[in-house]
Amino acid sequence: MSEFQFQLEGLEELMRSLEQSSNDVEKVKEDALLAGAKIMQDETKKTAGTVLKRRSGDLINNIEISDVEGDEVHVYVDNQGKAYYGHMHENGTSKMPARPFMGPTFNRSKVQINRAMANKIRAKLGWGI
Repeated sequence: MSEFQFQLEGLEELMRSLEQSSNDVEKVKEDALLAGAKIMQDETKKTAGTVLKRRSGDLINNIEISDVEGDEVHVYVDNQGKAYYGHMHENGTSKMPARPFMGPTFNRSKVQINRAMANKIRAKLGWGI
């Protein structure tokens, strides 16, 4: 029976490098998610401006991007203030038909969002665009 013996030199340096790479990957992921969310936010504001009869601008001014948590970021209407009615436009009520602005924007912008995220990843990793 053969027996092999080896010694790995530079293990501590390798571990530090891997840890740094892990931190870099998290930053790249966060930047990519935020790039996609920014596209969604901008496009949603445009759509809301055309679909809804804009009066005060409160709804458009309250389309926000959440912080990145894990692998998720959210684009949402902050309904805690003057734009409390955003979900009523999106989903309708018993007395008002739905006038969706977020769902159609997402469906229309998927390719653009994915492209923005991919471009951000390529740029951060130095792969060119």
